[in-house]
Amino acid sequence: MSKTTEITSIISTLSKLNMQRTNYIFSLVHGKSLVHGLPHKVFRKCGKNNCKCKRGELHGPYYALSVNKDGKKKIVMIKKADHRLILKEAGRYQYYQKKLAHIRKINKEIDVLLEKLKFITTKYYP
Repeated sequence: MSKTTEITSIISTLSKLNMQRTNYIFSLVHGKSLVHGLPHKVFRKCGKNNCKCKRGELHGPYYALSVNKDGKKKIVMIKKADHRLILKEAGRYQYYQKKLAHIRKINKEIDVLLEKLKFITTKYYP
């Protein structure tokens, strides 16, 4: 492959990656609330001797968020009145994190291509 063809190919790839990155970025700048945490359902025992949970039929589901704070996993219970909103906002947070990972991957690819382009186009005098 000639030097000019290789440079053209790199520029084309850089352009495509930059468009992808821009689309990801603009999908994240909506300004809507995010809630940190992984939502899940919790089932519990109440401890009463004559309750159905004693036979294995647990109470629930109750909604909770699994959150990492200071390197420790914590379970935060969600109020029943808030669960729809919190689950939606937690979903946005997961989407945000996923797209951010894509952006970081693209940034690495762009960095590699720019280094390659620098190597191809650099001249050393004398």
